[in-house]
Amino acid sequence: MKPNKIIVYEKPEFKGLSREFISDIKDLKDIGFDDCISSLKVIGQPWIAYEHSNFGGWLQEYEEGEYPKVDKENRFSSLCLITEDLANPRITLYEHANFKGKSKTFTMETNMTYDNFNNMASSHFVDRGAWIILGKSAWNFAQKGNRVLARAGESFADYNKIGLDDKVYYIRPLKAGLPFVTAKVLWDQEKKINETFSSMNDFNLENIFDSEQEFIISRSIEHEFSTTYEIKFTNCTTLEVGASFDLKLIASLNANISNCFTVEKGKTESVTQNDTVEITVPIKLPPHTKMTFRMMKEECTTIVPVELTIELNGKETVEFAELRCLKKSITCKPNEPKKI
Repeated sequence: MKPNKIIVYEKPEFKGLSREFISDIKDLKDIGFDDCISSLKVIGQPWIAYEHSNFGGWLQEYEEGEYPKVDKENRFSSLCLITEDLANPRITLYEHANFKGKSKTFTMETNMTYDNFNNMASSHFVDRGAWIILGKSAWNFAQKGNRVLARAGESFADYNKIGLDDKVYYIRPLKAGLPFVTAKVLWDQEKKINETFSSMNDFNLENIFDSEQEFIISRSIEHEFSTTYEIKFTNCTTLEVGASFDLKLIASLNANISNCFTVEKGKTESVTQNDTVEITVPIKLPPHTKMTFRMMKEECTTIVPVELTIELNGKETVEFAELRCLKKSITCKPNEPKKI
């Protein structure tokens, strides 16, 4: 299972001393790393870095990714892991303190200067997710209250207490880290939906003898093998563009092409390889007969269900997608033998 963790470094570019954490740290002095973080890496859920111990002072959020140089070097004293389910975020802002007056619910990142609720919010309630609420001077880290973390199930009744009343200009939900996805291709449910053949060349075989003869036909052909893979997700998938996972195929799909590739949502995977193929056909011909063999180019489209096990923030869900394979290959088709 993919862990939620943060790795912090003493110097920029991930150099110097480092520490790794998987849960909240109320006071970095306790582990000898206070006011010395200059770069960091986040894996999984977001983390919040605070100016003071016990999650006090100004804050800065860090979502999954690498940060070779943090905005405020050597000024973090506590760290908090965001454990909430960050899917389908929802926050309601209220015009007045104590959740009174007009209200408006938001489900996505919003620049309030473009919204009819700009400079109106005085309190809030968070239904789902975790949100960062920014005041007009949010980039001035010295001003307490201009950058606020709002978590699921929490409410704040009076923005006056933090100097944010009628000053909210930007809100955004924190994003979960990329999920860990395990894919299982359900080959027993494979369906062939389209198959076409085109002729390349013919060759004949004759048995002029009075008894049945056994032949082995062998041909070497230079051919471009290509297989295009595409994963189609359902409309309600929880996977976002950029999520990736490895998909293991079976050798019989095309023995000349790798049986594993990485799926990234939003992209189509295409593999092409030039190779010489040996086609060997054992055949028995009755006496005084001939048979025509036809070399054919084959294009075949198959669809196969894929079971996706998605692990995110300690929770596991199962979804289904569809693997489409367009395979180009060659084959040899014999006709019925004829008397000569």
